[in-house]
Amino acid sequence: MPEQKEVQTALNHAEYIGWDFFEHKKYDRGTLWYVCMSLATLALLIYAVISANFLFAFIIILFVLVTYLASLGEPLKSRFAVTEGGVRIGTRRYPFRDIRRFWFIYEPPTLRNLYIETKSFAEPRITIDLNDINPNDIRAVLAQFVREDFTEAEESLTDYLGRILKI
Repeated sequence: MPEQKEVQTALNHAEYIGWDFFEHKKYDRGTLWYVCMSLATLALLIYAVISANFLFAFIIILFVLVTYLASLGEPLKSRFAVTEGGVRIGTRRYPFRDIRRFWFIYEPPTLRNLYIETKSFAEPRITIDLNDINPNDIRAVLAQFVREDFTEAEESLTDYLGRILKI
C-alpha cells in the first residue's frame, strides 16, 4: 500500500501556474453560415458521387455529423497547469521529457494561444487558450523546463481554418 501512496503523491504535484480553459471554442453561427455550409456540403457530395468516390462522400457525411454533434453541447472546461512533474491538461499528464517545445501566438483579442509540441505521434501538438493569462507569466515558468520556439509566428493551418470556418 505505501507504493500506491507514493505514486498518488507523484501525480499530484504542486502547480507553479494554472488556469481553466474551454477545450474548444463555441461559435455563434448565423443563418448565412448554415446556408453556405449546406451548399458547400451539397457541392462536395455531388462531386463525390459524380466521380464515384464514395469514400470521400462518407468522410464528408461523417465530418458534418461530428460537427453537428459537437455543436449541440457546451464545450468542456479543463484545467491547464505547469507543475514540478510536467504539464497537466485536464486529467492527462505530460512529463517535461515528453515535451519538445512550446510557443505562443498572441494577437489579442482574436488569438491568445499556447502551443505545446509533444513527442507523441498520436498527439503531436496541443493548443491551449490563454484566456486573460499573461503569456510572460507562463513563459517565466515553462521556459525553465522546456525550450521555447521563437520561430513560430502564425497559427497552424488547421486552427486557422477552424476559426475562419467556425468549426
